[in-house]
Amino acid sequence: MDYFVRLHPDGRQQLFFDLASKQLAKERGFLMLNTTFRMAVTLSFLAALGSCALHSSKTESISQSVLEPSLEVPALAENVTIMRDEFGVPHIFGPTDASVVFGATYARAEDEFHYMEQAYIKLLGRAASVSGPDWLPWDIFLRKLEIEDHSRQEYLNASAEIKALCEAFAEGMNYFLRTRPDIKPKLIMHFEPWHALVGYRLFHVSGIDDETQKQIGQPNILSAFSGYLSSTMWAIGPSKSASGHPMLFINPHIPLDAPYEMSLHSDEGLNVSGQLAYGIGILPISGHNGDAGWSITANSPDINDVYEETIVDGASGSYQYGGEILTTTRWTENIAVAGPDGIKQRKYNFEKTRHGPLFDGPGGKRLALRVAKLSKGGVLKQFFDMSKARNLAEFKRAIAPMNITYNNLMYAGQDGHIYYVYGGAIPKRNAKLDWSKPVDGSNPETDWRGFFSLADLPQIENPASGYLQNSNSSPFFSTDGTDLIETDYPAYMFRSERDTAIARRSRQLIAAEDRISLEQLSRFAFDTYLPTAAADIAKLNAEWVQSSSNNEKTEKEIKEALHILNEWDRRADADSVGAALYVTMFHMRDNDSAYPMINRLRRTTALLEKYYGDWRIPYGRFNRIRRAEHRGKINIPPSQHDLPSPGTPFYMGAIMTFNTKTEDGSSKSYGNHGHSYVSVVEFAPELKARSVMAYGQNRNPESAHYFDQARLYTQQKFKPVRFYEKAIVKAALKTYRPGQKN
Repeated sequence: MDYFVRLHPDGRQQLFFDLASKQLAKERGFLMLNTTFRMAVTLSFLAALGSCALHSSKTESISQSVLEPSLEVPALAENVTIMRDEFGVPHIFGPTDASVVFGATYARAEDEFHYMEQAYIKLLGRAASVSGPDWLPWDIFLRKLEIEDHSRQEYLNASAEIKALCEAFAEGMNYFLRTRPDIKPKLIMHFEPWHALVGYRLFHVSGIDDETQKQIGQPNILSAFSGYLSSTMWAIGPSKSASGHPMLFINPHIPLDAPYEMSLHSDEGLNVSGQLAYGIGILPISGHNGDAGWSITANSPDINDVYEETIVDGASGSYQYGGEILTTTRWTENIAVAGPDGIKQRKYNFEKTRHGPLFDGPGGKRLALRVAKLSKGGVLKQFFDMSKARNLAEFKRAIAPMNITYNNLMYAGQDGHIYYVYGGAIPKRNAKLDWSKPVDGSNPETDWRGFFSLADLPQIENPASGYLQNSNSSPFFSTDGTDLIETDYPAYMFRSERDTAIARRSRQLIAAEDRISLEQLSRFAFDTYLPTAAADIAKLNAEWVQSSSNNEKTEKEIKEALHILNEWDRRADADSVGAALYVTMFHMRDNDSAYPMINRLRRTTALLEKYYGDWRIPYGRFNRIRRAEHRGKINIPPSQHDLPSPGTPFYMGAIMTFNTKTEDGSSKSYGNHGHSYVSVVEFAPELKARSVMAYGQNRNPESAHYFDQARLYTQQKFKPVRFYEKAIVKAALKTYRPGQKN
């Protein structure tokens, strides 16, 4: 008989029999471990952490005996077909929605299993058990948020439809591992259905803003996982489209290796093509279903609050709320930490109030963090409904719950509509209070009063300008002539919204055209024009007339460099000498010189000559793209995986965002973030779509699809996106069922 032991908040161990877990163990041959700190006791042994069977000297042999998977082919696998095109993009066909999720998960695991696993390890708060003590603060933070408990509960409460998708995800991952014994997981030897919902809680975690992190004493805690988020998206309406059909531009600015592309085709109606990211998720977060499409960009709604609790008695955990004395909930968890001597367990005590988990603040203060809809979840359900929406009315119904806790949302479809909304699970609050700082948790006036409905949020539908755009910018700059007024909304609704350089360039680029074709939109998607260059070069010319120097060689070089800049087309293309000069000069600091711009240009030519032997070099000499594994190692051979690239950092305003990092000892800067996935879609009666990724579909350096899209990307070109079955079948280079040997 199988029992589970749970360490309860009061420190006592209580045995209880979990019939559901026992049944799953019988049916699937694995142990489903419970929340918080648990030990699954089967035949009086097996110590495990959370849902993960660990690779360690103490547990490996036990794990193998208990978790030995069945080699039976699941029914889902027998009914799914995977077709891969010339770029390795998987197109999944099956009779049910669950079947195509199963196939898509399996196909994705073929391409990036370890990247997927590391994402779930981190979101489960198990990173230190794999990566060591540097990740311990992250694990503690994630355990405080109770991601695992919330995800388990959401799964139990989910509809049969959503449960089926979660189960298909887990079965896809597990069947992949059963059929690929050469793939060795770092930690998770068996995936659970609720793990799918753990992945979607990245939206809740990444929505905890920098200021909130500082207030709870966890500055930059999230930078270890997601980094900074940015993106660009446009919707072109019929009145501005050369064909009369709406168009959509999808362009997430995230790590260059984060996106993954796929299409799913179910007889039950889940027909969707697009991109996922960060190794999590089971459905595209941006894409189209043939009739309608959507994109998202990060925004900054105020969706978290910090509460300063009035502790009455720390020993008992009592605290003040209005006229009541309440008691905190306490629990204990063991966190595994890998080190030179193996994995060690460390015990941590956690505590929460009615507002959320407690953190230690300055001066002995106890601060509780409340995160919008963290316990409810619902993100997968919203993406599922969005994927099936065939027109704007259905799309609005799909997003109305606002369970995607933050993100601007944009729509375009064959119904002729374009639409934008400043999305988010934004709480209604007492407007008299200052929500930018911790509020008094003992005061009931600080309670949230529900959430703003879709109708309450800033939004624009079919603007007279004929287009919409957003690049992490304020909703009040979404198009020309918008009638949105910021003062019509509570001040606490927004945090740091502004007009961005890329948003300004987007409006300039689109507004200048009466009608835009798909070809033009494709060119605009890779536009490298630098809006600040003209004014800066004008300043250079003015200073040149006034300045003088006794150094004849320097003056001759500056005159030549200035001539190059004057003849330059202001675009940051890889073969441009002008771009190399200007981008380098842009990053030079001013000094106290009487002629600061000329001085910056002098320092620019000197710097380039120092590193490259000549300052007359193309931009791509140092602005490069090269693929690195998620573990950080750069792969070789560089002749194949190292290319010159156009594009500039986001703050320079070019549409093609290419944020770079210079490695120690290198004179080159390599792209690591920005134009990661680029797609344009025209919603004609027969949909037309194109896309490209910075690298390729597969993370294995030996794969033909490891870096095969990079050359298209650096040439600012697209590959076709095939959505209709006839075209997919015709282009398929490989057709198989999950688990089938090729």
